[in-house]
Amino acid sequence: MATKTEAIRWLNEGYDITPIQVSYDDEGHASKKPILAYATDKLDKLWVLSNWKRHYAIAFVMSGSDYVCFDFDDMHEYTSFQVRFPTIEDGVIEKSVSGRGVHVFFKNNESLTQVIGIEKGLDIKASKNNYAVVDPDTDLSECVELPDELLEFYHENKAKGQRVNNSFEGQSSLTIPELAMITEGFGENGTRNRNMSVLVWTLMTMGFPKQAIYAIIDLANQQSGLTQSEIEKTIEGSWRKWTNGN
Repeated sequence: MATKTEAIRWLNEGYDITPIQVSYDDEGHASKKPILAYATDKLDKLWVLSNWKRHYAIAFVMSGSDYVCFDFDDMHEYTSFQVRFPTIEDGVIEKSVSGRGVHVFFKNNESLTQVIGIEKGLDIKASKNNYAVVDPDTDLSECVELPDELLEFYHENKAKGQRVNNSFEGQSSLTIPELAMITEGFGENGTRNRNMSVLVWTLMTMGFPKQAIYAIIDLANQQSGLTQSEIEKTIEGSWRKWTNGN
C-alpha cells in the first residue's frame, strides 16, 4: 500500500493517480475498488492530505498517449513471453499488487489502445482512463519507447482480444455511438450479448463505477430483454478484467 508522502510524490512528478482499495480472496487474488470516479474526480494534494488512508494503493491513470502496460497474470506467463520476445525486459518491470502478476511499462509512442486477453494471461493496458495499480517505488521516468518486436506482436495479435479505443477524448457523450444503446437497446437477437459487452467496456473506459454501469445496462435492457444472469455475468466478468487483471 502507499503512504500520503508517496501519493504526493507521484502527483508532484506530474502523474494522474487515484486511490484504490485492495482486498484479497482466499486464493490470494486481488480485487481493486476505485475510491473516486477517477475519470472526472481528479486527485490533488489537498485531497491526499485530508483523505488518504494507509490501506490505499496508488493507481496510475493512463491518458491514452503516455504509457502502455503489459499486464501479465503471473510469472509463468511473463517468463514464457520473455523467451519469445526478449525485449520485454527493456521496460520498467514491477510485481503486481497481488504479488502474482507482472507489470511492464513502456512509453506509448505508437498510440496503442487497450487489448484485454491479447493472449492467454496477458492484457495490454493503454487506453484513456485505464489504470494500473503501481508500486510506489516504480520510476516511470525510466520508461523507453516500445521495442519494434513488441509493436509487431501487438499488431499481429490485437484482433484476438477485446479492444477499447481512445475515441472518447474530446467528444461529447452524444457523439459516442455506443451510448445510443442506452435508449435503443442491444439490437437483434444473436447480437445482444456482444453489444451489451461493448457498452459495458465503453462505460468502464469512460470511468463509470460498477453500480452506475448496472443502472445504465438495466435501462438499456428495457428494450432488449436479456436475463439478469446474463447481465451480471457480463458486467462482473468485464469488471474483474478491468480492475483485477492479476
